[in-house]
Amino acid sequence: MAIIKSAWELALEKTEKLEIDPKKIKHDEQVKEGRQIAAGFLMDIDITKEDTEKKFLSYEGEKKDFIKEGMILTFLSNLSLPRNAAYKDSFAKLMDLGGIIGEGNEQLAELLGQIDGFFSQYLANQEDLIERMKQQFAPHLQQKQAQLQQQYGPNFTLRPEQDPEFMKLLDKQLGQLDEQYTNILHQVKDQIKELLGVD
Repeated sequence: MAIIKSAWELALEKTEKLEIDPKKIKHDEQVKEGRQIAAGFLMDIDITKEDTEKKFLSYEGEKKDFIKEGMILTFLSNLSLPRNAAYKDSFAKLMDLGGIIGEGNEQLAELLGQIDGFFSQYLANQEDLIERMKQQFAPHLQQKQAQLQQQYGPNFTLRPEQDPEFMKLLDKQLGQLDEQYTNILHQVKDQIKELLGVD
């Protein structure tokens, strides 16, 4: 008769086979430290670009590479399509972080400069799309408003944002626009990774 092993015994057997890789642990810890340095810079208004750059440049060799990797990962995860024009405040700090990790890479500096224009274009296209949709939907909305005025009185006004049908169409169109720009942003992120030598 076979012996049935407990879950505890099976888990112990598995962990015995695992080998602890001190290099991997060191790498992961330093990447995490780099992420924390970058996040601190982005989140804390008291941490200056100069302080962050000085701290980054204080590292050497392999440790600096791992710290940089963590900073790059945080930079890339914060590089996303803006929701509104207020993005410019945090975007300037993000671009400063890109400059620090770029260490004078001119191609990267040029690419980062283009991202601001790309984001502005995205927001402008979003506004244009909303306006065009409102114009196209206006006759249909006027019809609905006339019907509702018979029910609720002549002072009743229906805004496009109140109409579920309009909002559904708008969400679909905005989703397609987001998808197009997100695809381009992924390509830009890949270029940044390539320029900085990150997988």
